[in-house]
Amino acid sequence: MIYLYIDFKCPASYLAMRPTLALAQKLGVGINWRPVRHYQAPQLAKKPEESVSERHRRVRAHARVQTHAHYAAIQNLPMQFRDPPPSTDIALAALCVLNDTGADTTLFIEAAFQCYWSSDADLDSLHVVSAFPGAPDMPDEQAARQRLETELASADAAGIFAAPTYIVHDQMFLGREHLPWITDLLTA
Repeated sequence: MIYLYIDFKCPASYLAMRPTLALAQKLGVGINWRPVRHYQAPQLAKKPEESVSERHRRVRAHARVQTHAHYAAIQNLPMQFRDPPPSTDIALAALCVLNDTGADTTLFIEAAFQCYWSSDADLDSLHVVSAFPGAPDMPDEQAARQRLETELASADAAGIFAAPTYIVHDQMFLGREHLPWITDLLTA
């Protein structure tokens, strides 16, 4: 089993989706998609006069966007960045509800990522999220949000602070660049 902590607004999570699904299919292992809130640094505008630290933050944020866009193009994935990235809490709460029911989350995961990154869908809207393929019934929005907070507290207690984070055989890996190592663990 692969436990994968994601946030739909995290570009690295989006880029990890397809390779992780392919790996799971190839090896016949399941994926348990889990929520984590991921901080994404804002894209900063250039100022006429910047300190070295301001320029450094701006240039690094721009470089991250360009790197993610490069790998999105390789995977033929649309990737429209939003600045600042909005909350995806209702979609993450829906993921918790799906996990609680034991339902297959794949259709929902793919739809949520696709809608966030290509159509600017509001993933903090119950109306929007409930229309996604595979979305669960969430008659009590507050209960779903509370379920998310409980899951986020568990992730925090486990030391998970960013996305995508993989847990395989009790080992933690941050980022899809560890998929070859994860493959070795799963086939050993």
